[in-house]
Amino acid sequence: MKCIKCGAENSSGSVYCKNCRDMLQQGYKTCKNGHNYEAGLTDCPFCPSADMTLSGAKTMVEGGVDDRDKTIVDISAPRLTPAGSMPQPGNADKTMIYAPAAKAEQAPVAGIRKLVGWLVTYDISPAGNDFKLYVGRHKIGRNPSCDILIQQPGISDEHAVLLYRDEKFILQDMLSTNGTFVNDEAIDDKLVLKNDDIIKIGNIKLKLKII
Repeated sequence: MKCIKCGAENSSGSVYCKNCRDMLQQGYKTCKNGHNYEAGLTDCPFCPSADMTLSGAKTMVEGGVDDRDKTIVDISAPRLTPAGSMPQPGNADKTMIYAPAAKAEQAPVAGIRKLVGWLVTYDISPAGNDFKLYVGRHKIGRNPSCDILIQQPGISDEHAVLLYRDEKFILQDMLSTNGTFVNDEAIDDKLVLKNDDIIKIGNIKLKLKII
């Protein structure tokens, strides 16, 4: 019999522990694994029995546990979410597939004018110069405030105005000293221009190219 106090092994029927001399508890016996248990029991209640029970509680297998403890493998096909829609809360843990959004018509961006043509000249530089034209007004002259700045003799500070509106280019002389010409003819009032018209201010010729 094992002494509960010091753990020393004693022979059956001993009243006192041979090691610590404490009184041994009568009516108990010790199993092969060193557990003290009541002598009236057939088997040690602390050792597993052949039916895999421990203190009367069976070992649970996977089929008996709550399904929430299992790893879930989702083998369903991915769902296609329409473009522009947001994933629903229940699908937040899944990778969503989005269809490419249809190409929207390009609308003018606020504050940005559309490019509608060019003025091209070879009279300033042999390599050529070009001035981009946008929707709206373009002042032409020598003043740094002009949209099309040409600082050459014979050109006034604000020589002429070129306007693009309603898909038309309209040219107007701004009472310049030397006048404004289109295809070698002086203009007295507003004139609607055509593609490849030649505008002359001072000694500079500018060809209009419309997009």
